[in-house]
Amino acid sequence: MIKAVVNCTPIQDAANHVRGCLVTFDNVTEIDRINKKLISTMEELSRSQEEIEKQNRELRKLATHDPLTNCLNRRAFFEQAGQIFEGVIETKRPLSCIMTDIDHFKLFNDRYGHAVGDKVLIAFSRTLFSGLRADDLLARYGGEEFCILLQDAAPELAFSIAERLRAEVELHAGASIRST
Repeated sequence: MIKAVVNCTPIQDAANHVRGCLVTFDNVTEIDRINKKLISTMEELSRSQEEIEKQNRELRKLATHDPLTNCLNRRAFFEQAGQIFEGVIETKRPLSCIMTDIDHFKLFNDRYGHAVGDKVLIAFSRTLFSGLRADDLLARYGGEEFCILLQDAAPELAFSIAERLRAEVELHAGASIRST
């Protein structure tokens, strides 16, 4: 198949009367083929960029989050906490930290196995997540140790949040383990 561009120009005499027509045909088959290939390459590049961006997001998540609990890992927590500390110093707003762990976790893990221990950690972290505000940071600090950074929380509020979280864990975390 040949692609062509047709141009038509009137031929006029001295009195501007049309005396004829000049028609030209330009073969643009090769240009059309190259343009289609270029469009296809651009679409492929766009798909490739989207895939790279998706993989980069996944890599960032893997680099900053604990894969089991989806909490921040210690390194990412310290990076974000450092930025928050700088802001708190400037604004003099309250900041509190809660350190928590799962009592007797090692004995539980040894007795029931690591698969059940993992379920306990998942249930525990989910319960903590559900009780936190959007700006709070939750990190898996160690094996069964978690750190929660509460922005704009004076000690009284932090104590109230900690007690509420403890009650939620007691009420919900155990039940979610028994149901799985």
